[in-house]
Amino acid sequence: MSRNPTLDILRGALLILMTMTHLPTKWAGVLDQPFGFISAAEGFVFLSAFLAGTIYVSQREAGGHSTAVRWLLKRALHIYLLHAVLLVVAFTVVAWAAVRLNRPTVLNLLGFYFEQPNRAALSAAALIYQPPLLDILPMYVLFLLLTIPLMKAVERHGWPRVLGISVAIWTMAQFGLRRFVFEAVDGGFGWNFPYSALGSFDLLAWQLLWVLGLWFGLVGVHRTRAAVNNGGAVLNVALALSLGLLVWRHVGGRPGFSDPAASLFWIDKWTLSPVRLLNLGALLCLLVSLRWEIVQRLPTRLFALLGSSSLWVFFAHLLSILLILLAVDGDAPAEGATGIAVLLAGYLALFSAAAAHRRWRDLKGGS
Repeated sequence: MSRNPTLDILRGALLILMTMTHLPTKWAGVLDQPFGFISAAEGFVFLSAFLAGTIYVSQREAGGHSTAVRWLLKRALHIYLLHAVLLVVAFTVVAWAAVRLNRPTVLNLLGFYFEQPNRAALSAAALIYQPPLLDILPMYVLFLLLTIPLMKAVERHGWPRVLGISVAIWTMAQFGLRRFVFEAVDGGFGWNFPYSALGSFDLLAWQLLWVLGLWFGLVGVHRTRAAVNNGGAVLNVALALSLGLLVWRHVGGRPGFSDPAASLFWIDKWTLSPVRLLNLGALLCLLVSLRWEIVQRLPTRLFALLGSSSLWVFFAHLLSILLILLAVDGDAPAEGATGIAVLLAGYLALFSAAAAHRRWRDLKGGS
């Protein structure tokens, strides 16, 4: 399957935004979610599902169901091993340095590990304990594994039923399904596992984003493009929604309303709340309407470089963030010369990883 330069550009742009969000500078909050109530994480997960679905189908058509399943399992194992390396570094070098240097931000990130190191290490290896920053790759692994029964269900029952079940689970997640399941399991087995250690992302809600990404990659993109090109009504609504949510986000701030508690249900990132899905749908319609052959002629080479090595770049990004948090006090966001140095270090890690991976890929191809 040939590379899609459009996907590389989009993934590269998302990596740029995600890095700005994670770096401990005073500009992180200002530039977080610049396009409305949607972050780089939503885009990254959606595009990953889009790509996983299209590659799965191409693998199945080329070698049958077993070949497609093997590709998914191999991809999941690859990502799991990268995550395991990050965990080892975090639980050894980073944890030791955080104690020696007294870095409260890192100590809080690894709080459960410092309280119960053996239990935390085992549960992290099982993808149950997911420290902040280190909770996206486990989600990716679990969703790749989920793709196997999902695609089988689609083959047997069709997309409407699969999407309907996914929406139903997402709806229940908005009203606390994750905590209900957690308390039932934790209480039944007496594990006394801290709820916060599960990670920030509510997987019962975010599974809908993965399912939508699979659907979009296989059938949705063509239907969306047809709807957008059919008279312009869909495009006009999408443009109005995108602009409205963009203004709301930057006028009301990240809380959306003056009372954060009143708006959290509608715009909460971790439960993939309704407004975020609406925002994503509107932006997708706008993206589908673009003439990407023109966009590809713009100076997007650096985005494409990052996007073509997105997994390795993301790995380097997480590792660099942990090291940067050791170098600076994350409780006091860096600004001035220190802030610029942090930005340079964070983005240097991205482009260095992309360049190294491209060089390795070229050497491998030439051998």
